[in-house]
Amino acid sequence: MGEEKLVPNGNEEYNQKPKATFSLIMGVAMAVIGSSFQYGYNIAVVNAPADEVKDYFFNPLPPLAESDNVCLQSDNSSIPEVFTNSTGMNLSTTPATVDEDIKTLSDTRDNSYAIAVSIFAFTGMIGSLLVGPVVKKFGRRGGLMVNNLISFVAAIFLGASKPANSFPMLVIGRALIGIFAGLATGVVPMYIGEISPKEWRGAIGVLNQLLITIGILVAQIFGLQSIMGTDTMWPWLFAFTAVPSLMQLASLPWMPKSPRYLLIDQGKEDEARNVLVKIRGTDNVAVEMDDMRREAASEKAAGQMTIVQLCRDRTVRWQLISVLVLMVCQQLSGINAVFFYSNTIFDKACIPKGNPQDLASVAVGTVNVIMTVVSVAVIEWSGRKSLLVWGFGMMVFWCIALTVILNVLFIEGIARWVSYLSIGGVIGYIVGFAIGPGPIPWLVTAELFRQAARPPAFMLSCLVNWGCNFLIGIGFPVVNKATGPWVFLVFMVVCIIATVYCAIVLPETKGKTFNEINDLFAKRNGVKASDPSRDTSVKIPLKEMDGRESPEAIA
Repeated sequence: MGEEKLVPNGNEEYNQKPKATFSLIMGVAMAVIGSSFQYGYNIAVVNAPADEVKDYFFNPLPPLAESDNVCLQSDNSSIPEVFTNSTGMNLSTTPATVDEDIKTLSDTRDNSYAIAVSIFAFTGMIGSLLVGPVVKKFGRRGGLMVNNLISFVAAIFLGASKPANSFPMLVIGRALIGIFAGLATGVVPMYIGEISPKEWRGAIGVLNQLLITIGILVAQIFGLQSIMGTDTMWPWLFAFTAVPSLMQLASLPWMPKSPRYLLIDQGKEDEARNVLVKIRGTDNVAVEMDDMRREAASEKAAGQMTIVQLCRDRTVRWQLISVLVLMVCQQLSGINAVFFYSNTIFDKACIPKGNPQDLASVAVGTVNVIMTVVSVAVIEWSGRKSLLVWGFGMMVFWCIALTVILNVLFIEGIARWVSYLSIGGVIGYIVGFAIGPGPIPWLVTAELFRQAARPPAFMLSCLVNWGCNFLIGIGFPVVNKATGPWVFLVFMVVCIIATVYCAIVLPETKGKTFNEINDLFAKRNGVKASDPSRDTSVKIPLKEMDGRESPEAIA
């Protein structure tokens, strides 16, 4: 093994700039395309073909009468129904005199389809609990590959549900793809965070959220009536989820293993160094190897943590509190409610249903993607903390604005032109979410924990995130019915809490190693830093973990 030129620890800047090697690019790109993209795609894919799916498996509803269109009303008498509909589906234009049989059929259709939609979030919680066992047994890259098998089975059930005339097959497919998504939300940020150089870890970490937003946008585009959102093509629309998995499996030979997993979890130092040299594009990896050895030495005595041990460990107490606060606030900030309201807002703006309204939704999804790209571009300049503070702060503003706008909708005579302001409010809210609260909580979860604590931390944070997601799906109609157009004040409180917490408690982690980040919380956790009195001339340890002399050490 070649000799490495070592620099004094903590005294000089590491003079090797990170390189965009083929191995690094393939690892990051295929992880987010094969997994994160699918997660976003399956969030949005159920929206466009909803009527076609319900018409196939259940009796179709009769066409609405012309008077049912709220845009043709002479006053705003029907507007309150928009905000008090407890079904979670867009039935706000149904007149009060509708035949009871039609209402019963409508409820059956909507409630049945809601099961297929919401089971995705429920089984996502199950998938999040599998993150730790899967990455421990199969590793980070191996975990991605195993997860693809779930995606393939799910695609078969989803695509075959219509030929088999089986609605339960559709529900099973959605349940399986939920498990896939729950696993992906934990494994992907862990994998790309561990193979990324610290100088690029923020921008690369945000790529996870970027591909989620692109997946949402692609699902909205594919769901257009002119593409795949038809009564004949919707099974292919659902089954398309297998394509990214196929791409990821085909790229397996070029996706690197996690060097941190190889060294710290498996003790394979030679293999870890070889992988690190490959993804960094240089033999001068001594400093990074040293950082991993130090972490390995501190983790060896403690061993792999469980969730219970993680919750009891005071050395990671505030790291855990921080990521859980971020995950709760991300989901309870109201972003899903904003997407829920978008169709209603477009109805009130008299945007015709079909392609015109679908294109308006695509425009909102496009803004989501563009602002996440902006986050990727500026995160290593602005830092994680500032984007979180400004993002949640912007959401507070738009919560207030949307509350005002939605209340003005009840004032007779001005509902239509104010509705166009509502579209601007939705876009502004999404901008705030996309630049910080959307992508950064996943990145921060990968950064705040040592190797032994990282898998259970992802398990717990993903469980909380998916749990809150499920609660929003189940509880929002009830809260909506109780609060009406004031519902965004509830979300405003959550965003204020998140803004204050990020500004006061959360430290900036930009450009820091995992050990340095751990030391940032030492004082708040009431423990000593890992090496508070270290000399700047300390050299890389001369011994490997098993006591044999390291071939890379220098006397």
